[in-house]
Amino acid sequence: MKKVQRLLIVFVALLSFSGTSAWASVTNGSFETGTNPGSYLTLNPASTDITGWTITGQIDYIGSYWQASDGSRSIDLSGFSAGSLQQDIATVAGMTYIVNFDMAGNPDGGPTIKSLSIEAVGIASQTYNFDITGMTKANMGWQTNQWSFVANSGTTTLKFSSLDNTGWGPALDNVSVSTIPAPGAILLGSLGTGLVGWLRRRRTL
Repeated sequence: MKKVQRLLIVFVALLSFSGTSAWASVTNGSFETGTNPGSYLTLNPASTDITGWTITGQIDYIGSYWQASDGSRSIDLSGFSAGSLQQDIATVAGMTYIVNFDMAGNPDGGPTIKSLSIEAVGIASQTYNFDITGMTKANMGWQTNQWSFVANSGTTTLKFSSLDNTGWGPALDNVSVSTIPAPGAILLGSLGTGLVGWLRRRRTL
């Protein structure tokens, strides 16, 4: 039995090493922590009003102005013109990461098709669009999008930018990042399941 216990300890240690080091997370992905924006608050580059995020182009920090996707706050990626914000996240080179985010659009003005760019800076980027036809501030029609990238270093800058050079841009909320498990973690998970099953069988004998 002591040998089995030692095997379990080794297994848990290996599983922790192979899996947790690859996990990534976004700080304040729903923008709920930061200066109270009231209805909305226009933020300029270098602003620190949103916890965890760096403002790199003028945006509107939305409070009660319209319906958020998650919680009570969200972002209009266009202030008076196209803006952007970004965050550095811990990654592992060679690992694939999945970014989920909710997108809508400011219904107060054109263009009708709102566009944003999501970028793992220096690695890859993708454009997403949203049609505001029929949408209102009380019914924004939020849509969930998913995008992936392969990290090339221990830190990746995740950046969202408006492609609409107006004051009515794409809306952003509920950002999260997860990872596809490494092959070693999958293998160890299978071994762990088999080990637990073997222990159960021994106890019933």
